[in-house]
Amino acid sequence: MTLSNAASLSQERRERAFQEAVSFNTFVEQAQVNQQTLVSNFEAYAPNDQQLDFLNDRQEPVDVLVLAHDWCGDVVANLPLFGRIAERTDKLRLHILNRDPDNGDIADLYKHADGRNHIPTYIFFDGSGQELGVFIERPAEISALLGGWVDAFWTEHPELEGRGKPISALEETPRRELLHFLKQRRAEVIGQEQDAILREIQSIVSR
Repeated sequence: MTLSNAASLSQERRERAFQEAVSFNTFVEQAQVNQQTLVSNFEAYAPNDQQLDFLNDRQEPVDVLVLAHDWCGDVVANLPLFGRIAERTDKLRLHILNRDPDNGDIADLYKHADGRNHIPTYIFFDGSGQELGVFIERPAEISALLGGWVDAFWTEHPELEGRGKPISALEETPRRELLHFLKQRRAEVIGQEQDAILREIQSIVSR
């Protein structure tokens, strides 16, 4: 989801966040839940030079402040693409922070349409610190697929209880099985997710 009307982060808070943030490689090294999947997804993403021309043609780099946790499926799915882009071009610089416990104030400036903050949250800045835009969670087309995958899971597993409940409200077994199912389905559309996110990034940095 792209957000264009959020409140802006103050210069002082932005500078402090950049100072405290880590690189993608450090984030992966410190990951405690999904380190191997972060690595696998990083290796799977392969944007070509033409897809990155919109960044390479910029005179100055874009700084992206990221709020994330490695237990989050959306973080594990798409932060590696940002890491791959940062590796491929010097025109995108990542600054990654855990949202909790110290950066909820930033997250609350960029709430989802449902009124809550979500991760990952990607906040884009130009070289002068001007905020360009925000991308939250995942592209809309992946969200649409996600709903279908959830329905398919419950259809395939009538023996499990919890259909209609949020994932966070499920008992351990159905929650584990559903997350595994979604992880498999999402891996099948990694190329589609890559292209969708690249379009989101291009839309933001071209404003």
